[in-house]
Amino acid sequence: MTPPPPRPGDRVVVRRLLPSGQASDVIGTLVSDGEPLVVERDGDRIMVPRANIVAYKRVPPKPVRASEIRSLDLARARSWWSVEREWIDGWLCRAAPGIAGNRASCAAPLHPDASLEHLAGVRAWYAARDLPVHLTLSDRLLRGARDLSPVVQPTDVLVAPSGGPAPDGTVEFSDDPSAAWLRITGTAEALVTSIDGRARFASVPGPDGAPIAAGRLAITADAAGNAWGGLGSMAVAPEYRRQGLASRLVRALRAEARREGADRVFLEVTHENAGAQALYRSLGFTPHHGYHYWTAP
Repeated sequence: MTPPPPRPGDRVVVRRLLPSGQASDVIGTLVSDGEPLVVERDGDRIMVPRANIVAYKRVPPKPVRASEIRSLDLARARSWWSVEREWIDGWLCRAAPGIAGNRASCAAPLHPDASLEHLAGVRAWYAARDLPVHLTLSDRLLRGARDLSPVVQPTDVLVAPSGGPAPDGTVEFSDDPSAAWLRITGTAEALVTSIDGRARFASVPGPDGAPIAAGRLAITADAAGNAWGGLGSMAVAPEYRRQGLASRLVRALRAEARREGADRVFLEVTHENAGAQALYRSLGFTPHHGYHYWTAP
């Protein structure tokens, strides 16, 4: 059985003919399978005319190092900076008393010195705010994390190149969230505006001007100083679902991320949200790593 052709977001190897007549391989992420083929390698985009392609195929994803997970986790944390925050023993502790949600009040092990054996300072910090010790634990970062239970809200972090086809102009952007934007996304203004970077708020206006779909773009830096675009707070009004609005939003947010200087974007989707998993992967997003939450007794 012939394997399906690579899709945008896949890691591929492309064998091409150079002007000299010699063959050369390009290995990277397929950005576009049109004409020409576009492959991203080490941040550069390589255009390969189809007439020069000898063969190309999908290859296994490049292994993600623990340092790369921690680096992207810093960019993710900066996109949800929360109301209060403090570094304690390698943990970034964040708190938003009175605001529900796993990300509002949780500690992340963003420094290599963080460990599950040194939580006394973290416990004291949350106790002072009358909050439980709620941890967000990414794959392969902490010894002993896999043995903790119960696992709460397992989630995948998916990544993709920014840019892509130009948006159709129906998605509007603002520097601040409107009351209608907050209503449709169901988010708290104190959280979506708390960011170590800059945020852009996207919406698709309906017949009465109020948003029928919305999302947020957060431009933050990872540990190496690279800019990332974080896509989140995605929502579509129930009566407008299954009309392509989510795909339209994602494309517009990726294009806006490129204009804002980010070469790559990320988003987070829970394991149980099969529909969103399928949508984002069809749009070229690939897994980077996973994480879950755990509350200390």
